[in-house]
Amino acid sequence: MFRRPLLAVLFTAAAAVPAAAQITPPPDPDTPLIQAGPFGLSPSLLLRDFGRDENVFNERDDPRGDFTFTIVPRAEIVFRPRAVRVTYLTAFEYVYYDTYESERSTNLSSSVRADFTLGRFFPYLLATGTNTRQRLNAEVDTRARHQQRVYGGGASLRIGTRLTVGAGGRTTRLRFEEGSFRGEDLATSFDSNTDVIEASGTLQLTPYTGLSLVVSHEQERFRVATERDSDSLRITPTLTFSPEAVLNGSIAIGYRRFAPQSRALPEYSGVVATATVGTTLWNRHRVEMVFGRDIRYSYERTTPYYLATGGNVTVTSQLGGPFELRLTGSRQLLAYRGINLTATERPGDDAVTGYGGGIGYRIRELLRLGLTLDWSSRDSDLSGDREYRNRRIFASVTWGKQI
Repeated sequence: MFRRPLLAVLFTAAAAVPAAAQITPPPDPDTPLIQAGPFGLSPSLLLRDFGRDENVFNERDDPRGDFTFTIVPRAEIVFRPRAVRVTYLTAFEYVYYDTYESERSTNLSSSVRADFTLGRFFPYLLATGTNTRQRLNAEVDTRARHQQRVYGGGASLRIGTRLTVGAGGRTTRLRFEEGSFRGEDLATSFDSNTDVIEASGTLQLTPYTGLSLVVSHEQERFRVATERDSDSLRITPTLTFSPEAVLNGSIAIGYRRFAPQSRALPEYSGVVATATVGTTLWNRHRVEMVFGRDIRYSYERTTPYYLATGGNVTVTSQLGGPFELRLTGSRQLLAYRGINLTATERPGDDAVTGYGGGIGYRIRELLRLGLTLDWSSRDSDLSGDREYRNRRIFASVTWGKQI
């Protein structure tokens, strides 16, 4: 009953900010906090979700609440001897629940990337790894331990002053150590190997804008559920905007042909997209948007994949001095595809919605306090027991350069 009045108050406050207030620019991502010769170190510490989660298990009936918090120390180490840049990122995450000890976890993630500059030739190598009990996606509500490893590499070649061509490849390994959800074993549903090879060309249109075309072939093979095996062709034009431009980020809208190996699964041919863009208005309002549209595998055998379409918008407004107001909204539609159904037949959709608002207080450039209230929900055409409603109120403390 009080959600609409609360949002109205928040939007009114955002519109009434003083003209003199300005958004505090974030630290330069290429400048480490600590520099010693070719080595750079940027540590950070995050305390988030410190508060009350009213529906820990995303249940429709009799939701159970608990006090929770998450601590995340992180570090970025950069080594730059002449023509090489090596970047190492590592993070440790501790998740605490007061009553439901089964939801506590320690999660690890790390990545390393080496970029070489050899005249006009730019090779790279990368490797990332995660070991976590966080939820896999917006569909699977259980927290189950799983590992993901990504290895890749490639190179680009600059031709002239405006054109760059490149090629690369990567392989991803996803493995579940434990867990089931709604009677389905998660290792059976998701354990897979995904191999991608791609070629690209990029044209620098202006000093702030680049246009690229990426063509890739993707092969996904499952360890147990081999009937889910598939091949995909992607053709993706992408616009990239410099951080110094009025619009920052990138927008990719392209085509994907998803071809399952099993005839029982319907094919998909159509538009896919990825966008992460932001802009600053009147030096005091920061608007950021993330949007995606692509195929995702489901945990259920009868609806083995879905087309996920949606994203989120965040508006940050400087209220004056060190105070800022942040409003968020998100929505994602999960359009399921079923076994032995045609491409036009639909078993049903799920819709996941969230919105919220909060106040931030920036004590220093690298230290911020925040208080947030948000609501989330899922509605389903497939089954009523998939639906839930949740409300959370939590605080956060952020120190250091956010990586």
